[in-house]
Amino acid sequence: MTPLITKQQIEALLGRSLSTVEDTNFDTYLKIATERLEDLLCLTLTSPLADGLQLLLARCFATIAQEQAVSANLGVKDKKVEDFSISYRDDEASPMEAFVEQNKLAIGQYSECQAEIRQGKVCHDDSIRCLWLR
Repeated sequence: MTPLITKQQIEALLGRSLSTVEDTNFDTYLKIATERLEDLLCLTLTSPLADGLQLLLARCFATIAQEQAVSANLGVKDKKVEDFSISYRDDEASPMEAFVEQNKLAIGQYSECQAEIRQGKVCHDDSIRCLWLR
């Protein structure tokens, strides 16, 4: 079975080497990214991918590590030890929300969905199947 995209192609499209974590978990991250993109586009990705779809898949792959970094910080803006105080960021978009916003034209170009992206989720017609982006 031909892979949808290789490590080398993802590195070239992202313009950087994969991190140690991305490289170690490549197959898992690629599976998650593929499933997310298929849900966003309402289609099944098959090889060979069009150049635009390769770029979307590479960018979606990159969001997984970004989400882990964000969750490691848990949205903490600042901490204070004396009198114990923690402030949380409330204005920051999740990596997946940012991905969708930054790539909405390309997603729209390749999408086979019957409905558009609405309020942080992708809904297909009136069905229950939605991809929540937070």
